[in-house]
Amino acid sequence: MGKAPTRKQQELHLLNCQARWPASEIHHGATTWLVSGISLEEVQVALLIDVKKLGKWPTDVQKLAIAWCCDRLQGQIDEFVRVAMTFLGDEIDDHDQLDLMTMMLDAAELDSAGSSDDDPNQLDNGDRYDMPVEFTPETMVIPLPSNIGIERCAEWGIDNLVLQEISLREGQANDTLHAIRVDKADKAVLFCTTVQLAKSQAWAWAQVHLVDRILHLNVQIYSKCCKQLIHLSANDLLAKFRPIEKADLKATTVVADPNVCSQRNSTLAWFWSINVEGDSTSNDWMNECMLIAYVPVPIQC
Repeated sequence: MGKAPTRKQQELHLLNCQARWPASEIHHGATTWLVSGISLEEVQVALLIDVKKLGKWPTDVQKLAIAWCCDRLQGQIDEFVRVAMTFLGDEIDDHDQLDLMTMMLDAAELDSAGSSDDDPNQLDNGDRYDMPVEFTPETMVIPLPSNIGIERCAEWGIDNLVLQEISLREGQANDTLHAIRVDKADKAVLFCTTVQLAKSQAWAWAQVHLVDRILHLNVQIYSKCCKQLIHLSANDLLAKFRPIEKADLKATTVVADPNVCSQRNSTLAWFWSINVEGDSTSNDWMNECMLIAYVPVPIQC
């Protein structure tokens, strides 16, 4: 099973290719610019989740922390858009449709995967604190080819940026799947070594919820990546990177007879079969975790 490329490996490959391409065919620096845009989208996803968890009556300290994050993110987006003129040309100024778009994650999507039913920090939509509409950089559209549209990119003569983003998105998907698997393995180990043996169940479950929040973030970033691959019409990659359902993240035991050959493996989610980061063959710790990833989950009292 071949090792799936990471985003850094894809970026390095594209940078090496840029050095060999004629200047008339590609703008040098485009790869780095695309990477920064993808990273900004990841920050947006994280900030959206943080805003959602504020509750209806956040403290001034919480609101100030979010405001700082928004201010920093807004500055980074402004710089990204300023540099975008170099790669997208003057057409971006004449096109207003991007201003009407948002990348806001639906509330249902935020709750659909990656979070534990036992998470005390998970809030209902009615308890959500609404940030001022005029200051929401987490909902701004980053002018990447996936948001502009492949047809418009063809009209603007920037098809090469589409291909580069597809390559980087493949690496991003591999990275997030690897992170999801590590998070799931960490959670399984916590159940076996901490929750079941801890004298303080409150402390033990706090550790589980901490991992759960990281898992939730990685799942949302992966979902965003898959949506962008759809916009880029990367059908070959979409056959590999399937949607992650909430059932895929549940720690459960459905093996009626553990003595039946290979029955345990049938319970593993599809993403355990992908050799991301080369961990399926070279990491003994990951292999051990795959064996206990679906251990029985104790009921929280």
